[in-house]
Amino acid sequence: MKMNEESKKVYTNPIRTQTAMGGRVKEVDTKLPSKVKNSQITETLTEALNKFQQENINALKSNDNPFYKSTYADLTSVINAVNQGAKFGLCFSQQVHYKNLILDKQIVETYKDGSTKQTGGQTITRDIYVKTSIYHVKDEMQIECDVPVLINNAEKDNPQKMGSAITYAKRYGLQALFGLGQDDDANEATGLNDKKGNKNG
Repeated sequence: MKMNEESKKVYTNPIRTQTAMGGRVKEVDTKLPSKVKNSQITETLTEALNKFQQENINALKSNDNPFYKSTYADLTSVINAVNQGAKFGLCFSQQVHYKNLILDKQIVETYKDGSTKQTGGQTITRDIYVKTSIYHVKDEMQIECDVPVLINNAEKDNPQKMGSAITYAKRYGLQALFGLGQDDDANEATGLNDKKGNKNG
């Protein structure tokens, strides 16, 4: 069946419409959706990353690090930076994963007479990490990395400490995959700021 010639046309000229504002009718210029001729979306993930890196984008360092007397880019700044890759077809996801690891443990007891006794056992430790993945809207390929959530076992039940460590891992995962510069502010995750009397988080 032949397509109607009129339906093949792509309208790019403004169309005059009317909208009511405050009791008055105002004419507004709008455009019908049209095919983007020079789309920046690439065909592959690798090409998109190449385009993104050509932009030489940096995350804004807007947070102060009193321990190192420097500034660093927080998670929001990093996300704002990597989102510039969306125009090339890039997107990302981040997930927090938990694993219970069973470790074999050997205990050697030494008695006063010099004799020893060896016993075996198992301990369970919780491994926490952030998985960051980059996708492309046209390409099935994806790249990913895992960043451990560095926190002491005694602090894993502290929501503030846990949140700070997860945020740290998320930020470093994005910076690593998108090739953004990284900042040496590990004290935010390890709690070194507390020794200086500054509030962590």
